[in-house]
Amino acid sequence: MLACGNSICPTEITREIQHFISSTSPARVATNAGDGFVKSVGNPMGSAALVSELVAAELAVWFGLDVPPFAVVHQCDIEIIMRKNGHPMAPPLFFSSAVEGIPRDGTDVFLQRLRDKDCVSRLVVFDTWIRNWDRYYGGDANSDNLLYVQASVHKYDLVPIDHSNCFIGGNANFPDGAAPDGWIEDGGVYGKFPEFDDFITNDSVNAALTKLATLEREFVGEVVNSVPLAWDLGPSARTGLIDFICARATYVVDTLAQKLIDEPPFPGF
Repeated sequence: MLACGNSICPTEITREIQHFISSTSPARVATNAGDGFVKSVGNPMGSAALVSELVAAELAVWFGLDVPPFAVVHQCDIEIIMRKNGHPMAPPLFFSSAVEGIPRDGTDVFLQRLRDKDCVSRLVVFDTWIRNWDRYYGGDANSDNLLYVQASVHKYDLVPIDHSNCFIGGNANFPDGAAPDGWIEDGGVYGKFPEFDDFITNDSVNAALTKLATLEREFVGEVVNSVPLAWDLGPSARTGLIDFICARATYVVDTLAQKLIDEPPFPGF
C-alpha cells in the first residue's frame, strides 16, 4: 500500500497561514486535516519538484524513515499566490503535514538522544540513493531540511523534510527516457553531515543496504505511476525514472558500504 493519503487526507484548504519565498514558493496552510505545507504546479522549480517530493516521500516511508505524513490535494477553493513568481497555486497540490521540530544545529546533542540511532545511517544511504543534494552535499548544508522532533521527555526522532531537489540534480525536468549513466553511477555521498560520523556503524549501514537490496521494480512502478498526470511526467519519463531508481539502488548497494565504514576485521584478529 502506498503511503500518500494513507495517514492524512486533507480535502479542504481553509486558509493560507504563511508564504515562503524559497525555490518552490511553498505556503503553510490550514486544512480540515490540520496544518501543512503545499507546493503547486507552476512553481519556479517546475513540476519536477513535485514529482521528486511525492516519489521520494513514498520511497522514504518504504525505507523506514520518519517523513511527515503527506498527500495529494485535488481541490483548493481559496486563492494562494506564489510570492516568488506571482502565479496562483493550482491543484493537484503536494501536501506535507506540519511537524514541530528543531532544525539540525551541527552538534550531536540531539543525535545522542535519538530513539533509533540507526536512522542516521539509513538517512545517508537514502539521500545517496535518491541523490538529494539539498540536505548536505559537497560541504553545502541546508539544516532546515532536517528536524529533530521530540518523541518523549528524553528522546527525539530524526525527521527529514523537503525532497524537491532529488534524482536529477539541478536539472529542470526529468529526462524523456533513460537517465544518464552518470546519474546512476554518481559516486558522491549525500546527506552525511559532519556530526553524523560517530553514529554511522557497520551494522546500521549494512542493515540499510540489505533493506535497499530488497527493492522491487513492481513497487517502484506503483510509486512512479501514482504521480498525477497534471505534473507533466510523461510515459517515457515515468519508465526512465523507474529504471533509474532501480539501477541506482543496485549501484548504491554495491558501492556505498566501503565509503561509509571500515572493512570488517578478519576472524581472529
